[in-house]
Amino acid sequence: MQRRSSMAPPRTRALAEPDLSAFLLAHAGFRVEFARLAQTLTAPRDDRHAALIEDQVEFVLSYLHHHHTDEDTWVWPLLLARAPASAAVLAALERQHEQIDPDLALAGDRSQSPARRAEALHRLHTALGRHLDDEERDAVPLIRAHITAAEWQAHGMDVIRGYNGKRVPLLFGWACAAGSPEAVRQALTDFPAPIRLLFRLRWWPAYRRRHTRLYGTPPRRRPDRA
Repeated sequence: MQRRSSMAPPRTRALAEPDLSAFLLAHAGFRVEFARLAQTLTAPRDDRHAALIEDQVEFVLSYLHHHHTDEDTWVWPLLLARAPASAAVLAALERQHEQIDPDLALAGDRSQSPARRAEALHRLHTALGRHLDDEERDAVPLIRAHITAAEWQAHGMDVIRGYNGKRVPLLFGWACAAGSPEAVRQALTDFPAPIRLLFRLRWWPAYRRRHTRLYGTPPRRRPDRA
């Protein structure tokens, strides 16, 4: 794992812990999405539904790759520089990313049969569940101990700015659909008021419609309310 000497100055515990609400919302989305996509991929209602399923597969696989790449290139190296004793834990998490990659590629390969791709999605569901359990047990406490709130928030905004802008509304809706109302409320406080307004008035209603077309049932009416 690459070390970055410029990252070396450690944080002190007197500084505020980072708010990981949005990070953990993404984890909640990953925990549920692959199993239901596996079921839906092999039984589209019609051509329009099949196209929407393919778009959702592309979106969630791309975002998982984006999420893991950010961990491998920023989060883990920063933690390694500040908490060298965590090297074995971080290396294990990075290996898990590598082990998941073949099924990521297979699930997104449209030249393969829907049945083979669905099997890959089922394997991803199982492997990701174990990986996220490990990450939340081992890495999340390290993040809270060694990365400041200001660093985490600034980097999070950089990540959003570097993400496909056309997909940002979908990303917000997808992640918030999976989290508890309390987690959604907390995550949204990290974003400027205009973003929160856009989410409430446009992005969330659009995602509810998409989710209903995909899976036949809508998520709750307001993601920040029970």
